[in-house]
Amino acid sequence: MVKKIFIIIVLLFAGCGTAIHTFENAQVTKRYLNTKDKKEQLLVKRFLEYWHYRANGELEKSYSYELPYQRFLTPYKKYKGLIGGYKGSKTTLVGIKFKNDTAIITRKVRFGKKELTRYDKWIFVKDNWYHKFYQTIFPPKDIEEAKFQ
Repeated sequence: MVKKIFIIIVLLFAGCGTAIHTFENAQVTKRYLNTKDKKEQLLVKRFLEYWHYRANGELEKSYSYELPYQRFLTPYKKYKGLIGGYKGSKTTLVGIKFKNDTAIITRKVRFGKKELTRYDKWIFVKDNWYHKFYQTIFPPKDIEEAKFQ
């Protein structure tokens, strides 16, 4: 009897490890809360953490989610100067389209009563997802780049 109870407890806790933790300022639609795909779970988790840090102005933390080569090319001090306008916002992941090791995320961003649709590009490098940072002091090069700003 004790052995059966122990097994049930172990199984219950094993299932808890896959739960997606959302934040007040970074959420996902229900479809992505219960995803079973490990790579998708990791992407959703990283997305939530990244946008939580951006909305809280914790830019040192969000910087660590940017692509490694971009962090090499854009030092934190410059990144901090380029980052804009998400402090106090609420971001919701509403869709993901995968193509090889790239994911395009559709997200809704709410600033008070105003809601905008935006897109993120995330790239899987080695064993983790990284955000593709597009902000620059220059206007976007083309329509494609403009979608991600």
